[in-house]
This record gives sequence, structure tokens and C-alpha cells, in this order.
Amino acid sequence: MIIRHEKPSDIATITEITKVAFKDHSFSHQTEHFTICDLRAAGALTISLVAEVDGRIVGHIAFSPVTVSDGTPDWYGLGPVSVLPEFQGCRIGTALIDNGLTLLKSMEGRGCALTGIPTYYARFGFRHYPRLIHEGVPQEVFVSKPFYGIVPNGAVEFHQAFKQLSLVEKDAIADIIIDYEIEGLRVNKENKAIESIMKKRILAEMPDGKCMLRPAALAEYDSYFGKVAQFRATEMSRVHKNPIMTAIKS
Repeated sequence: MIIRHEKPSDIATITEITKVAFKDHSFSHQTEHFTICDLRAAGALTISLVAEVDGRIVGHIAFSPVTVSDGTPDWYGLGPVSVLPEFQGCRIGTALIDNGLTLLKSMEGRGCALTGIPTYYARFGFRHYPRLIHEGVPQEVFVSKPFYGIVPNGAVEFHQAFKQLSLVEKDAIADIIIDYEIEGLRVNKENKAIESIMKKRILAEMPDGKCMLRPAALAEYDSYFGKVAQFRATEMSRVHKNPIMTAIKS
């Protein structure tokens, strides 16, 4: 097995490996390959390693910068890490992680953080520190590894590329934008896509049970949808305040 940096000719293969590796994961929104592409396009793919077996790329790992609210610099996020299903259990993921962490430390990185299964990542020295959090996920699955024993005190923010909407979430948001009214909208909160959108605070529940769409929050995940939602909200407000337009609408 060979672990090496990605080359431009590897990009299409990395995309396919990532898609296949996360295809059957219940926790995945199937956006990991988009995340890697966006990190690369933004110049934020600090480390991108591939694993080769007999000349074939079978695994990949990405590391990217994170920000910490207390201002601590030189911390990074690990992930996504992908291994083809038929090669899982062969310690390829372990080799990718070990090599990536070694490189980070050699680059004078101060630490690394990730969201994942704590029991798996404990072997690499990752654990949960209550003083270092990542909002929006159960804190027990957010773990970190300080390289020099100094743990920041604050909230970790991953790169914007990690704020991806799944296709089912996008479909649900499109329906919401189309059906949305000035006084809000009733949604099926048992729908998994709606539940996820509410967790992202794109929809805010009101006391009457309706939900308000938050274009600014939506724009953090999808700038185009955010603009469309803002335009619709502005137009609805204009019609609502204009008695002539309201009469025409009625």
C-alpha cells in the first residue's frame, strides 16, 4: 500500500470513491464528494491523501482549516475519509489518518478535530473535551486531538464547504419556497428532510405551530436558494402591505 498526495488526475477517482464509500451510510446526506470539491476550489484542501493498492486508488482523506471562537490558530478538521467497501477492514483508513496527522503536525498544526465515532478515533488520540465544542451535533461525537496538550476554549467552525444540503433537503426547501405565505407555513415535522432543515435553523417554529423560513440561515448552506427565498419574502411583504395588490391577489 502507498499513501501519497493527490494529483490532478486523481480528482475524478476521489469523487467516485467518496460517493461509493458513503452510499449506504445512514448518517450521510450523500454530499461528502461535493464538500471535497468545494474545499479544493476554495483552496482550503490543506491535505488530500490517497491510498493505492497495486496501482489502484482505494481510499482518500481530506484535512481543512477550522476556526476556533477563542482565536486559537492552526487547527484543522479531519474528513471526509473514504475507503472502498471491499477494502474496508484492511487498515487503509488507519494508514490515511496516521499519515495525515503526521503531516499536519509537521506543518506546525496545533490540533485536529472531527465529528465521528469516538470509539474508533480514540486509537489516534482523539477524545471529547467539554471546553471545545461544535454546535449543531451531539457533543459526544465531536472529538479532537491537541498536538501539544493545549486545548482551545470555544466553538469550532468548519469550512463553509461542509454546509451542504442533501438532494431531499433541497427538494423540501423548493416546495417550501413555492408554498410559503407571509404568515408562515405548516410543515410535516415528522418528515426527515423537514426535521433536518429545522435542526439547521432554516425553518423556525412559531407559537401557532407554523414555521417561518429564514433566508439568511438558508444562504449559509446554499446562496442561490437563499437569494430566491429572500426575493420571495420581499415580494410577499410588498404585496401584503399594498392594499391594491392585496385586493388583486385576493
